Amino acid sequence: MYSWIFASGLLLSSLGAASPTPASKLWKRDPAYDVLRGTNFPDPSLINLDGTTYAFGTGNQGNLQGVQVGMTSNPEFSNAGGWSAVTDAFPAESVPAFANWAQEGTVWAPDVNHLTDFDGSYAMYYSPALRSNGGIHCIGVARSLNVEGPYNDSSTEPWVCPEEAGGAIDAAGFLDKDNSRYVMYKIDGQAVNGGGYCASTNNLVFNTSIMLQHVEADGYTKIGSPVSIWNNQGVEDQYNTEAPSLVLSGDGSTYFLFFSTGCYTEASYTTSYVTSTSGIFGPYGDKQVLLKEGDYGLHGPGSADVTPGDFQIAYHSLVNGDINQGRVMSTGSVTLEGQTARIN
Repeated sequence: MYSWIFASGLLLSSLGAASPTPASKLWKRDPAYDVLRGTNFPDPSLINLDGTTYAFGTGNQGNLQGVQVGMTSNPEFSNAGGWSAVTDAFPAESVPAFANWAQEGTVWAPDVNHLTDFDGSYAMYYSPALRSNGGIHCIGVARSLNVEGPYNDSSTEPWVCPEEAGGAIDAAGFLDKDNSRYVMYKIDGQAVNGGGYCASTNNLVFNTSIMLQHVEADGYTKIGSPVSIWNNQGVEDQYNTEAPSLVLSGDGSTYFLFFSTGCYTEASYTTSYVTSTSGIFGPYGDKQVLLKEGDYGLHGPGSADVTPGDFQIAYHSLVNGDINQGRVMSTGSVTLEGQTARIN
């Protein structure tokens, strides 16, 4: 999602909020649990490997301009004190893509996938601004033999780039139960007019479709054309849908598509989900809210990522409700029952 304002930071903070119930695994935002008292870590995504959870996030303009990555092997995933120092997983030096089509220091919303059914390497989907048009972000694919990087991308052009429609952002991979791979992303319609409804209620952009692209085991080679599986529902969503994350229920019967709506800079930013029992391409429906302004004392909670199998969740929220103070990561877990999701 949009990340025009950043704060600098060197360590990852896993932050959360106190639940109304003792059973919650979300943690109160308190210096006792902070690694760096609220490091800016927007657009978190997670990957679990051999008992270790890695979190990737949008970089900070300043000290860390690439992709932030931190890790924890603490069995209590929500315990913020267990997170490591952040490193840069995608430094721009000697990366051909940043000399060819992508602007250095503009990467949004990275998502890392382990290509276990291909060559065991890691593919990172990322969304930098175009060198030829800084107002438009498009999707690239970087690779590494190590989950923490460094990642590299030798491409001469973006992997997905519907430039006239506003570009594409927030790519996220998904491995289905039959080992078919897919990548979701958002058509960034707001970029056509510099912000859409969130910038001006008189200048509406309706297309912020969540697209689903079938790919080969390499995570790159496209199979057929992308399909739109969800779009914003108008003014109730501030004409925006973004940050998709897809998981399959434990019994394999229901696909849960999590996404954010509203304006990322304010209280309207909300995490919702829709479900499909008819297959990965849908139709999806029965929209429900998972997190909203005020839940657990959070402001504008969104950009959630949910891991398959154990259903860990990470998302960001506004510090004191002010985008200028940055966005911090919260962690927890989700229970899926029927067509309903809830945070534990």
